[in-house]
Amino acid sequence: MSIKSIHRRARGRIGALVVAGALLPSLTACDLNFFEVKNPNVIDAATVDPVADGAIFSRSAFQTLASAFSSGFIVYTAWFTNEAWVGDTFPTRNEFGRRLIDDRNGTHNGSVWSPITQAIAQGEQVLEILGGEPGQELNLARAAFTSAYGLVLEGEAFCEGTMRGPGGEPGPLMTSDQLLETAVDRFSQAIQFGNGASGTEASNIVTASQVGMGRALLQLGRNTEAAAAVAGVPDAFEFNVAYVDDAGNRGRLGNGVYFYSAGGSRESLVVPPHYRAMDDPRITFIDTGRNAQDGVLRFFSQRKFDNWAASIRLASGLEARYIEVEATGTAAELEAFVNARRAVGGQAPIASTDMTVLMGELMAQRSRDFWLEGHRMGDWRRNGALVPDILQPGDNYYKPEVGTVSSQTCMPIPFAERNANPNLGG
Repeated sequence: MSIKSIHRRARGRIGALVVAGALLPSLTACDLNFFEVKNPNVIDAATVDPVADGAIFSRSAFQTLASAFSSGFIVYTAWFTNEAWVGDTFPTRNEFGRRLIDDRNGTHNGSVWSPITQAIAQGEQVLEILGGEPGQELNLARAAFTSAYGLVLEGEAFCEGTMRGPGGEPGPLMTSDQLLETAVDRFSQAIQFGNGASGTEASNIVTASQVGMGRALLQLGRNTEAAAAVAGVPDAFEFNVAYVDDAGNRGRLGNGVYFYSAGGSRESLVVPPHYRAMDDPRITFIDTGRNAQDGVLRFFSQRKFDNWAASIRLASGLEARYIEVEATGTAAELEAFVNARRAVGGQAPIASTDMTVLMGELMAQRSRDFWLEGHRMGDWRRNGALVPDILQPGDNYYKPEVGTVSSQTCMPIPFAERNANPNLGG
């Protein structure tokens, strides 16, 4: 893997570090000396101490994940699973809506694959650099947490994948299950390191890692373990990914869902009719009165994340309860849970003892509660036809002139990665 924003450890120092935008201080008009630096974004290797700067490295890795999560994973899996419509002219983006992604699709490589695998690589690098160093528990917890969630996203979205190997070497070809198993291991590390640190952030990482571990285990079909992993998560817990409205760096720091929404930079994330018809307070949108970027689809724009600085929920007590009831719930427990969620959406209760009916309703409620939060891809791969409103192969695409819907159920490794990594048989 070619991700090397933090270079491998050498003699206790880092060879070089390209400073992440999230870590640059705000500049005033008086900071004119900044502009006199010949290469302002590169730090001299001799001035970098990986131990002293551990917080910078681990926070930079997490910011890479935050960016990949919103602008890449959430948006493109929403298009792929009919959670949103593609109101964009780019053929490479319409391939997601049609579930016909060519492995040479440059948008796929640059907007989805590379950001996720870069986040994993940076998390792994920090674990390698700081491992065994005293006083680095919080930074190690943050790095393991970053790598773990990146692996979950990769494992849910991609048919197969890879990750950075030790010392920055190219990684092996991995199945989705192998990616998720590795995520479980990294969540375990995050919990161990977090328990060895103090403070609110460490505690939140531990609890969010329990939710993340439950998510990975559920996807693996290890249901009893999944329920056990999340059992102690409080109902009210939420771990939100924070974003910042920095006009000069919105691509990395801003909310990527808003990027594609009304007021953002590329107005092409369209709320589809089946979500608009739900009349559910969890599904908030506006009719902008104009067409989306493609000039074809009427632009109904989401309002769940209505500005560049809107945070996005990554893990929560609500998700923990969903994991528990899906993994080990009885018919009575499922019925009670889905009716509680239906009440939130203003729906009447249902009465059923049929587990298929109840699981289908559970998936319907998940589609509402976690709308545009990056859960639907995993739900669909895990539960198939129980997830509602998935376009079927051969169906006309909602832009018929573009073509029909194909049969992909997961995303391919990009050709660029296969070609660069000798372990992938490119």
